[in-house]
Parts: sequence; C-alpha cells; structure tokens
Amino acid sequence: MSIDAEHPVPPDSVNAHVSLEEPAIELSRIYAIEAPKLQRYFRARLRGSDDIGDLVHETFVRLLGALDTGNPLRPGAYLQRIARNLLFNRTKRLENRLAGFHMSFDECYELATPPNQGEEIEVEDMMRIYRKALSELPDKTRQAFLLHRVDELTYREIGERLGISIPTVQYHIARALAHIDAALEQE
Repeated sequence: MSIDAEHPVPPDSVNAHVSLEEPAIELSRIYAIEAPKLQRYFRARLRGSDDIGDLVHETFVRLLGALDTGNPLRPGAYLQRIARNLLFNRTKRLENRLAGFHMSFDECYELATPPNQGEEIEVEDMMRIYRKALSELPDKTRQAFLLHRVDELTYREIGERLGISIPTVQYHIARALAHIDAALEQE
C-alpha cells in the first residue's frame, strides 16, 4: 500500500489508533497529512527561521520514540504537543544562552539619558515668571490662592481663615489665575 496525491488519506484516519502491523505505511500516512501542518505551525511562530524542517523532523523522531512504548490514540494531537514542547525547549535554551549577556543596572551604573538642559531652563523661567506674578498680586488674593494651591484648603476653609465669603474666595482665586496666566502668556 502506498500514498500518492491522487488518493489522499482522510484526516480522520490520522487520529485513528496507529497500527504496528504496518508501521511504515501508517507513519508515512501520518507524515503525509501532519508534516505540512507542522511546517505551517513552526513557520507561523518562527518567522524567517531556517530550522523549520529540522523541527518537523525532530517532532516525528519523537513520535517514533513514543510508538516504541505504546501507540498514541490521536497521533495528530500528539504531534502538536511535541511541537509545542520543542518550541518551549528552544525558547528556554535561547534564554539560557543569552543569560550570560544580561547586565543588570543598579546604582553603580549611570544610565544614558538625553540632555534635558533646555527643559530645565524653561521650567526655571516659568517659575521665575510665576513668582513675579504672584508677588504682584494684592495680599488677600495671593493668600487665598496660596491657601488653595499650596495648602490645598477648600473654599469654605479659606473663607473661614480669611474671614471672607465663598464667592469672594472664588473671585480672588480666579483673579490670581488670570494674572498668572497673563504673565506666562507675555513671556
């Protein structure tokens, strides 16, 4: 019995129990059906790798080893499991080989960072303008603004502390924000 392209083997027959009476025929039938699937499986996961043929071959070699100890009921599924294990082992071996090149960064190494002098200068300029604008505000407006932004007090707490109403607190904070915003826009 031989396998040819004109008489394909139905896929269900691959998952049937493998017979040891005609092992060469059964194995060639399994190979004819499952090898292209395994090639697609490996190709999808190992793009650009030259090892696909070797991995398919290794998968079938391991299936042969399993046939010596017993017959898997579903050889197609068994081959897929072998293929997954081969990929897993391959990944672990690669990680182990690359582990020698791993370099941890700790406090004794200085990390390369892009120069941020320009950002620092801009922040310093903005803070200078902010402080100047803040100093130009009337005392009560500056106090209300600082209590809200620095001390994070609510409008009610600011009103109680300064002895003014909540709408007046809102007015002072809005006035401070408008003045600071205008000062930053001018620069």
